[in-house]
Amino acid sequence: MKLIVITNEMWSDGEPQLLNRLFAEGLGCLHLRKKELTIGAAKEFIAAIDSKYHSRIVLHDHYPLTKEFALKGVHLNQRNSHLFAEYESCANSISCHTVDELRNVPTHIKYAFLSPIFDSISKKDYHASFSEYELKLQHRHGVINKSVVALGGVSEHNLYQVAELGFGGAALLGDFWQEWNATHNDDALIEKYRRLQKICNELKQKTVARLHYISNPRIREVERLAEASVEMLRAGAPLVQIRNKEMSEEELTATVTRVLSIARKLDKTVIVNDNPHIALRTAADGVHLGKNDMPVAEARALLGDNFIIGGTANTFDDVARLHAEGADYIGLGPFRFTVTKDNLSPIIGTTGYLDIMERCREEGITTPIIAIGGITQADVDEVMQTGVYGVAMSGGLQAETPQLCQQRINNILKKIDSYER
Repeated sequence: MKLIVITNEMWSDGEPQLLNRLFAEGLGCLHLRKKELTIGAAKEFIAAIDSKYHSRIVLHDHYPLTKEFALKGVHLNQRNSHLFAEYESCANSISCHTVDELRNVPTHIKYAFLSPIFDSISKKDYHASFSEYELKLQHRHGVINKSVVALGGVSEHNLYQVAELGFGGAALLGDFWQEWNATHNDDALIEKYRRLQKICNELKQKTVARLHYISNPRIREVERLAEASVEMLRAGAPLVQIRNKEMSEEELTATVTRVLSIARKLDKTVIVNDNPHIALRTAADGVHLGKNDMPVAEARALLGDNFIIGGTANTFDDVARLHAEGADYIGLGPFRFTVTKDNLSPIIGTTGYLDIMERCREEGITTPIIAIGGITQADVDEVMQTGVYGVAMSGGLQAETPQLCQQRINNILKKIDSYER
């Protein structure tokens, strides 16, 4: 689950240095809310934050600084509504206070805050606007999904409830800063952040899908690749990994953005293959790294802990390394020869999976293992019996019609879910 920290409104001595420490701990997204500062003071504040973390900062005010410091984007709120048109291209997120506002969020917005979910901690007499029943109902209708972030009274004591209500993230303000405002104990705040992130990491791991659809790398047109990926999501695939090494960064970014606009409404997960920078730029759910791509630790430093990071493995040593590096899941394969991937690693087969999964149990490796490589519907039972967490498929999910595709995906999901996680 995405964890977002919103700053205090006023500047405190040493705060930029404290934020550097939070970023170093893995904070993936900071909303900078300093409406009382002049633009000059806000500029000084941002300049005091290490530039390598600027891409994780979203501005609530002083929008012109976004481009000057190459920040993540701007947060659209009522007091700056006159600037919406001018900064539409930089828009990252938006504030919503009703379900109707949430339904009408523009598709180019990466996520929306819905508030107040609980009684506010930082604002007296600012009470929850929604009942638990209403929130659960909106989640069932797909209005509350991975692109909606809970705000208002959110604390480490109700993060699990936030996840159960269907939110994709939690934004912390009052509860996060309350004790620090009184004591200015930086170490205590860092420890609090670690507890919060640990909970979010546990919730994030629970959201790693057990069936992954790998897009067809032979499709090289933006429209066709986006359409094919969306068709799979509509048919029931819980996760799509967009993989195309022939596209330019601009084309791949456009593809991911188009798929995300639908995936958010369907509450589905989108992973970008190979390119953490595109995952960050588009606010995708995560990235999958091949053996020759950026190391997991480097990608984590770039993305923070809010993104799902998967890695490719062909041997137990690969699995052990990725587990130690903190990958959220591991794609282990290939099961058999596949025409959808060049430079194929040695075939693992059923016996290889059995051996590697046994060693994982012996070594206490619990990172979800996703079997991949030439797997068909007929193979799912055999592969799942080896003890893997799930499977990744490409051509094996495709069918002649959308109805048959949906039926095939439903049958595969039922098979996978019949095995313990």
